[in-house]
Amino acid sequence: MLKVPLLLLFLGHIWVDASQGILPVVLPKLKGLLELNYFQVGLVMTVLNITASVIQPFFGYIADRFRSGWFIPWGVIWTAVTMGMIGWAPGYISILILVGLAGLGAAAFHPRAMMAVFWVSGTRKGLGQAIFATGGNTGFALGPIVGSFLVLGFGIHATVGLVIPGILLALVVIFYPGDSLRREATKSGGASEVKTQANHPIDWVSLVLVCLIVTLRSWVYISFMTYLPMFWETQGILLGKGSLLLTVFLGVGAAAGLYGGHLSDRLGPRGVIIVSMLLYPLFASLMLLGNGVWLWFLVAASGAALLCSFSVTVILAQGLLPGRLGLASGLILGLGFGTGGLGVALSGWMADAMGLTNTMWVLALVPVISSLLAALAKTPPSSRKP
Repeated sequence: MLKVPLLLLFLGHIWVDASQGILPVVLPKLKGLLELNYFQVGLVMTVLNITASVIQPFFGYIADRFRSGWFIPWGVIWTAVTMGMIGWAPGYISILILVGLAGLGAAAFHPRAMMAVFWVSGTRKGLGQAIFATGGNTGFALGPIVGSFLVLGFGIHATVGLVIPGILLALVVIFYPGDSLRREATKSGGASEVKTQANHPIDWVSLVLVCLIVTLRSWVYISFMTYLPMFWETQGILLGKGSLLLTVFLGVGAAAGLYGGHLSDRLGPRGVIIVSMLLYPLFASLMLLGNGVWLWFLVAASGAALLCSFSVTVILAQGLLPGRLGLASGLILGLGFGTGGLGVALSGWMADAMGLTNTMWVLALVPVISSLLAALAKTPPSSRKP
């Protein structure tokens, strides 16, 4: 395992997703300034997820076949710059355009970076993927803190503070010696192995089930990330405290995602998914009712249950699509995550129609369906517990 390249990929993943993760703090401010309704707020997240996630399989296809190492540093820069300009947007349409452009940078970064993770992880590919996935979850967890520091501390225009760290990190990646971060599939010693694996039959039923599991989980994940601060405001919790609670939700979830990969070696991937998706409705329901000190514990438990299976689904997809690393990444981190993100607009419509509180209760129960789907999916040989 090449530790420094893996660290750079981890940090890049953190900043790409942290740049997107400021939206839960920025959107309540923009909602007030521009007098937006819940549907318009949800549409902003939907546009971001369409461009950042739904089209990721396309970028994965490119990464599998063409030289695309530059996607990694420029994906970091592009996302940081476009998200940094959100606070300077003159109106709602320009906000939609900026988040759409930011999504393109994230869509280019993720599949190519995951391919690099596969190569630099050596024989410990499960750990490498779990570390990389934890970087993204950590980025989303840090997003509210970064957004709160910038926007609540210095005003809405301070979103531009995302730009300098993004540029510095991208420069380190560009000038890192060797080709571990710029390596292409045609250069790898395992190119013939990739071609051989790519000819293996695909269990399409299980692959579709895994994508549906990720879709439902990401719908709940992104909807909660978007609307939890607003829900807590209706409960009398100030935005500053709400952003800290959201950080706990996402941060503990990120740590649980890292441990989930290890736990799957004992319980098997399906076991982790089934148990965690059954525990989440319990903890999330108690979280919606909770207050005081117990609320912090329930927020942490809910985040852990929801994101424990994050890296597990990535490993499952790689086992179902051997030799198609870019496509596997695009499906799980892209198509599955992005189509779930489309549900944020639906969640906003539901909140306008039936109230935000009732909508949060519906979302808390959705993961039960994921546990049922996991019970129907087959585990590929490469992902089974020893």
